[in-house]
Amino acid sequence: MNSIKGSTILVTGGAGTIGSHIVDELLIEEPDKIIVFDNFSEGKKENLEVALSQNNTEISIITSDIRNREDLDLICKDVDYVFHEASLLLLESAVKPQKAIDVNVQGTFNLFQACIKNGVKKIVWASSASVFGDPLELPVDESHPFNNVTFYGATKVACEQFAKSLYHQHGMKQVGLRYYNVYGPRQGIKGAYAQILPRWFDQIEKLTPITIYSDGSQSMDLIFVKDIARANLLALKSEVDDDFFNIGTGVETTVKELAEIILDVTGFNKPPIFEPHDVNLVKRRRCSTVKAQKLLGFTSKVDVREGVRKYAEWRTRKVPVSSY
Repeated sequence: MNSIKGSTILVTGGAGTIGSHIVDELLIEEPDKIIVFDNFSEGKKENLEVALSQNNTEISIITSDIRNREDLDLICKDVDYVFHEASLLLLESAVKPQKAIDVNVQGTFNLFQACIKNGVKKIVWASSASVFGDPLELPVDESHPFNNVTFYGATKVACEQFAKSLYHQHGMKQVGLRYYNVYGPRQGIKGAYAQILPRWFDQIEKLTPITIYSDGSQSMDLIFVKDIARANLLALKSEVDDDFFNIGTGVETTVKELAEIILDVTGFNKPPIFEPHDVNLVKRRRCSTVKAQKLLGFTSKVDVREGVRKYAEWRTRKVPVSSY
């Protein structure tokens, strides 16, 4: 088992939703130093306030971009392990395909090259369930064929192929985690590329009905962000390398069911508005959890109702930032 205690760890996208939770989880393991690498296009320094309030581990914040090869080469010189979370997300990738290639593909390749050059011991990085597209069968296990049609999914497929090739050519130890539908505190993306939970909470805060596209039968495998962070640490500490894992709950929740949970948790009494245009490109999602449980010891702990309640508390700041 890889020991985190006393090590130096780089977290790209470390001020983002997932990256900042990884930083929080890392503190429990007592590394010597954590380097947060973020361009702050979506990440926020306030997401790191829990980590920055402790005194046991040195935390260094580097404002830069994974497209900057020189910065990555310099920073990786004394790094033991890397968590790679920096990425352009699905909706923005669709409208900015060149940027998606520059960030998700070239940026990830830059990081992989810097890790090889500087002898990084292991990389755990964010792939996506998008590589599978619409499932041919449920639950989706790791052997399911790539059925992706999105540009974002294509960038993740490319990075998975690079990672495997670099492992076999250069011994780059890596584990790719195919996240399902991540949600939770610090997921505050607003505007055109907002994910479903913050978008609906934005509507509720404006006292307007939430919008459901199509009939709401589309489903997700919703996994709480702290579970995602825990899966990353388990992957790093494991002896597994050159492998990929689906990271979800194995529970299918429809859009309509999620809306009912949110309305119940918030007490918002305006019924949803249904619109015909369906922006959800994948109609059903539910992953197999068998491989991650067997090889990483990972199972999710937070169900959807509890996770939505924690997100609602974070939005209204009814609990201290470290208590969810």
